[in-house]
Amino acid sequence: MKAELITIGDEILIGQIVNTNSVFLAKVLNKIGIEIAQITSISDESTAITEALDASSKRVELVILTGGLGPTKDDLTKHTLCSYFNDTLLENKEVLAHIEEIFKKYVTTPINDQNRQQALLPSKAKILINDYGTASGMWFRKNKRNVISLPGVPFEMKHLMEKKVIPKLKKYSKFH
Repeated sequence: MKAELITIGDEILIGQIVNTNSVFLAKVLNKIGIEIAQITSISDESTAITEALDASSKRVELVILTGGLGPTKDDLTKHTLCSYFNDTLLENKEVLAHIEEIFKKYVTTPINDQNRQQALLPSKAKILINDYGTASGMWFRKNKRNVISLPGVPFEMKHLMEKKVIPKLKKYSKFH
């Protein structure tokens, strides 16, 4: 199986941060026999995300996106994925309880509506609850194609890959 990695964020494109996510993802996927066909970095714009997904559909069966899942207005990934997969956002009660618990334990400022909106997630995706943050991962499967969207924060992305994504990918016999 071939995969494509798409990192989303203007901070990568302007050189503000180094794209360590792609290096990590390429290594762990290669280790389980998944070949990386392409790595792309794009801006956090709906058009760029949609065009990258369309282009990848001609090359690979697995796409992993990182970034653009935060609570700010410029984080458009989950809204774009909803449009792309003809889906809607629904409040996930389990994720909302998780976010509220994070704020009670670790955050000194009160939870606000932007933070609560992190629990609005696509209804058609398998939700990957982020143990270390408020941005959940999302796994879409359509026409034998997997599109996985993960947070851009490296330690959050790595944890989701190691604990929730890789074990599931290993279950597919053709990946061994």
